[in-house]
Amino acid sequence: MVKLYPVLFAPIIKTMIWGQESWDISCRPLEMGLVENGAYAGMRFDDYLALDRVQTLGTRLADVKRFPLLVKIIEARDVLSVQVHPDDSYAKLKQSTDSGKSEMWYILQPPTDGRLVIGLRDGVTREDLRRAYETGTVEDCLHYLTVHAGDMVNIPAGLVHALTPGAVIAEVQQNSDLTYRLYDYGRVGADGNPRELHVEDALAVTDFEGRIPREAASAVHCPFFSVERIVLGDAPNFPPIDGATNAGAFSILTCVDGAVNIIYTGGRVRLNTLQSVFLPAGLGAYTLEPMERATVLHSTIPA
Repeated sequence: MVKLYPVLFAPIIKTMIWGQESWDISCRPLEMGLVENGAYAGMRFDDYLALDRVQTLGTRLADVKRFPLLVKIIEARDVLSVQVHPDDSYAKLKQSTDSGKSEMWYILQPPTDGRLVIGLRDGVTREDLRRAYETGTVEDCLHYLTVHAGDMVNIPAGLVHALTPGAVIAEVQQNSDLTYRLYDYGRVGADGNPRELHVEDALAVTDFEGRIPREAASAVHCPFFSVERIVLGDAPNFPPIDGATNAGAFSILTCVDGAVNIIYTGGRVRLNTLQSVFLPAGLGAYTLEPMERATVLHSTIPA
């Protein structure tokens, strides 16, 4: 019988030309998380899930071929490429081994100038964007969203976007690394050559119908994930909050401020700032006990 407890993983650190990513909940062949705590320390994430897929993933997800989520912490020291992600149908059309990619950002630290690239300006058409690429004026087509620490931004597949310098975010996304670069500010890669662009694919999948977030959200719900913010410690004595996993699907907690103990039948696990933990579906009741005022993101797969 599988032992059920909150599972921590060793972060997978990726250094990019624009900054750094920490892949904290990752179940991918080339980026496979390793259990860091408890009875299964050192075990690969996929092997852990296979111990009992009903108890780990949940009754609704036991038969899925791909673990559905990827959770990262991203630090942008420079601007990222202007990019867009395909949906599942386009990824399948291109015979990709990855799914489409919708994601959400929780702003840990806003960019230096306070703005992120989110969508296109009103009225920009596919022909406008192609012409802008050909004439080097893509930046004139971009829409910018002002954000603050604690904001949540929904980035569905098809939405043009880019992090800007100084931004630090927690990202919850579909388990995919499929990205089409539309524009990269003329940068070159480590080999000294211009970084590859994917203009035709980017133009094919971009949403030109204006689904632009006009303001930040307090929660993000979409067909692929549901992310809610839990704030602990408003009262002077930092009262705990009770929770419970759903037998249908696992949960992931990401501590974005402060620190909490997760108390469950059999023990407790400490979750520090910028750390994520996997809660197997069969875990059941637990209590979040803040060490101080804390904020935690709760992510799961909606029914």
